[in-house]
Amino acid sequence: MSDRYGLLGKHIAYSKSPVIHLYMAKKLGIDLTYDIIDCEEEDLSKWIKKLRHGDLQGLNVTIPYKQKVIKYLDEVTPKARRINAVNTIYLKNDKVIGDNTDYDGFLGLLTKHQIDVKDKNVSILGTGGAAKAAYTVLQDLGANITVVSRSMTDLKPFFTKVMTYQMINPKDVDMYINATPIGTYPKTEETVIEKHKVKDHIVIDLIYNPKETLLMRYAKQSFNGLYMLIIQALKSEEIWFNRKIDISIGLLEELKEVIYT
Repeated sequence: MSDRYGLLGKHIAYSKSPVIHLYMAKKLGIDLTYDIIDCEEEDLSKWIKKLRHGDLQGLNVTIPYKQKVIKYLDEVTPKARRINAVNTIYLKNDKVIGDNTDYDGFLGLLTKHQIDVKDKNVSILGTGGAAKAAYTVLQDLGANITVVSRSMTDLKPFFTKVMTYQMINPKDVDMYINATPIGTYPKTEETVIEKHKVKDHIVIDLIYNPKETLLMRYAKQSFNGLYMLIIQALKSEEIWFNRKIDISIGLLEELKEVIYT
């Protein structure tokens, strides 16, 4: 019988995570299924119980549950605790444990694209789980970070410098990171900020579907979130399968082709 894995989220039919995990399972010789689990918040505990009882072997978590799922877990790793968000769940010694591989994914994206953020003024658009992972990486790399939110409430003490979208001054920004879902397929003509604020700037858009968002088209130079998606998925598999995966440029390009064909 195949091992069962899945992705917990809401309105996530567009996700390419099953493509990655099913392709890698075949490549690694592992028999598994990987399903999109589009559920309501009140159903989260039910899916965690399935994992606890052995009906599932592992879960990923995406929008909007990366923080909401934590209360149903027995433990979270130090990295996930620091970020206060979970995207990978597994069972170990009869305990349901939450980890965060978004950190590895975002760090890998910066590394693979050779993006230097040290001492740069970086504005993160959004405040959810992906934003928190990016924020933590940027802290570790020595960036000057401002988080941009629709509302100023309940964002501290995690984020130390926060402003609203109306307060953005492009002259104070070297780089934007879009950690909101605005611009994701099928609403590809939406953008989180106006063209004049990004037209002379670097943009990292954590969206990967479409390949190029409207926000990216506005920017002087842009990168999408595909490497983050792939690397976080592979790091989840390292945890689930208890094995090291060589995350080479060759493998990233191979998976990129699989996702975009």
